[in-house]
Amino acid sequence: MIYAILMSGGMGTRLKVPCEKPLFELCGKPLIKYVLDNLQASKLIDKIIIAVSPHTRETTNYLNSLDGDFQILDTSGDDYLTDLSYILDYFEKQSKDDILLFINADLPFISTETIDCVLNHYLKSDKDALSTLVPVEIFKELGLQYSYEFNGLVPSGLNVLRSVNIVQDEDQLIIPKVELALNINTLLDSKVAEKYYNRYYI
Repeated sequence: MIYAILMSGGMGTRLKVPCEKPLFELCGKPLIKYVLDNLQASKLIDKIIIAVSPHTRETTNYLNSLDGDFQILDTSGDDYLTDLSYILDYFEKQSKDDILLFINADLPFISTETIDCVLNHYLKSDKDALSTLVPVEIFKELGLQYSYEFNGLVPSGLNVLRSVNIVQDEDQLIIPKVELALNINTLLDSKVAEKYYNRYYI
């Protein structure tokens, strides 16, 4: 099976707003709802799992108010890698053959088309894992900050893993799209995202 794992348990301290990061509204809609809508429209994803934590109890309440075919999974929220390891253990106990697409709740514009493109690329690959990367030039053109860059590429926060908690041989897919660069970590990011939304969605 192909599961989408929507990571929604982080504190989001860099955003510096009085609400949980997944519930931060961009153009009147919570960040997490953008991502959830795009995942639900995919024809390749069999089930959506939303990983929450003690840091995102209001997000959990919001999700429980929605009509939708998804499952909520509690994690510690200690940090991304700890939660990732917990999730891999959780799925490995069920099957070692499932495909897990990980996506962060702060990536509102990653389209269903891009999600399915990444999954199709993975299904044709002979590697157990796939990471997607964005050319650093896109960040510079938009005036966006990024926390890590290697050989001119920035991780996008959209990755695919097999359901085993081991180091996995990884393929890399470079996607030069603005939608993968717009992860909302700061208020400056949100301002750039609003301009993008107003340009392409209105």
